[in-house]
This record gives sequence, structure tokens and C-alpha cells, in this order.
Amino acid sequence: MPAAPFELPFPSDRVLEGLAREVITNASADHFVSDRHKEFTSALNERLRLARELHDGFLQTLTGATLQLEAALRLVETDRHGARAQIREAQQLLIEQQRELRAWIDEVRHPEGPRTGVRADLATVLGTLCRRVSRWGPRVDLHATDAERIPASMADDVCRLVEEGLSNVTRHARAKVARVEVRMAGNAIRILIADDGCGFPFRGRLDLATLTARGIGPASLMERVRSLSGRLVLASTLSGSRVEIELPSNAHSCAPMFRSP
Repeated sequence: MPAAPFELPFPSDRVLEGLAREVITNASADHFVSDRHKEFTSALNERLRLARELHDGFLQTLTGATLQLEAALRLVETDRHGARAQIREAQQLLIEQQRELRAWIDEVRHPEGPRTGVRADLATVLGTLCRRVSRWGPRVDLHATDAERIPASMADDVCRLVEEGLSNVTRHARAKVARVEVRMAGNAIRILIADDGCGFPFRGRLDLATLTARGIGPASLMERVRSLSGRLVLASTLSGSRVEIELPSNAHSCAPMFRSP
């Protein structure tokens, strides 16, 4: 008699049920791990965003107030009127920052609520910022003739970038004059921050990728540009520096909108 063909035993219903249960369990575990990873990544990104906002906004304001108080100390013996004016301005700066901080904390606590946004046009806010820096640092020349074309969703990021750039100039460049340009070029926002100071500790014209790879350059400025999928080029010479930034006008802004002029 010919040998019966070899056949694999068909698994029983109980075995199939066990296999199905194992597949579902593994899939659920993978889904759980994926969800936890997403939650962790989201929380980490939020922490980085909050740290960047504190650094680029509130710490820069405190730096400005400190510089004004230092200027007042230098004047207190020779020009008491000037010293009082510097102290009043530092006081007003801190009052404004306190108001912004309260609004910012409220928006962090209630992210589903409406955001206040820039309460005045961007050119006005930038003008206020540049005049403020000019009173305790280098003279700042602002050119923002078509700032009204910049989308409102990007206004806060533009302000933060200019604020951080000017803070770097004031603290490190020993410059007498700084220049800020903000304009639209097609679908891109272009920002220039230049000064006649001593430049960065390195020399040359470097893009964002090179600066990142070498671990040099203005870290907070670079991080914000990177988060907005923008481009940055930094030129540093013995006679000053230039920071050129280009942002897509439809970039997703991650900054809470709370600024006022």
C-alpha cells in the first residue's frame, strides 16, 4: 500500500485561541510602548519649549533691568536725575515683565483658552524693543518697513529672535551700533542682526549645521530657528558679526503668545 501523505496536524480551536490572544497581547504591548514613547517625547518637547521661552524672554528682560541698574549706579554720584531715570525705567521694565509672566503662566495652565497674541503691530513691538536696548546698550537701528506682511502666528518668534540677538550683542559684542532688519521675501521671513563689535570667539561664515556640529554659536537662537525649520548663517569678524535668519512664513510657532509693546 502506498504510504499515506504526510500532513501537519491542524491546530485545535484552543490552540488557535491562545495564539490569537498572544498576538493581541503583543500588539497591545507594542501600542502601549508606542503611546508611552509619544507621551515622553511630547513632555520633553514641552519642557524644552518652556525653558527656551524663559531664557529668550524673561531672562533677557532681567538682563536689561540689571544693565539699567548698573548704569544708574555709575550715575548716582554725578547725575542723580539721570540715575533716577534709569531706576524708574528698570522698575517699569520689571512691572511689564511681571504682567507678561502672569499672563504666560495662565496660558500654560490653560492651554485650551484663547491666546492674547501680539497686541500691537509687529513694527511697533520691535520699535519698542530696539529703543529699550538703545538706552542701556548699543544704538539699535531698526528697519522693518513691511513687517505688517509677516503672519501674526510668527510675530512672537520674530520678537524673541530679535530680543535674544540684541541681548547677545549687548552682553558680549562691546558694540556701539547694531542693526536689525525684518522683512518678507517671497514666502520667507528674513531677519538680520548685525553689529560693529568684536565678533564671536571664532571667525568665518558658518551655517546652522556647521555651528551645531562644532558646538559653537548662540545656542538659544539656534535652537529656536531649528524648531521653526529655519536657516541661520553667522558671520564673525574682528569688526563685528552678522546673524542672518530665514524662516518659512508657515512655520508652526511653538511660542506662547503673550507679548505686548
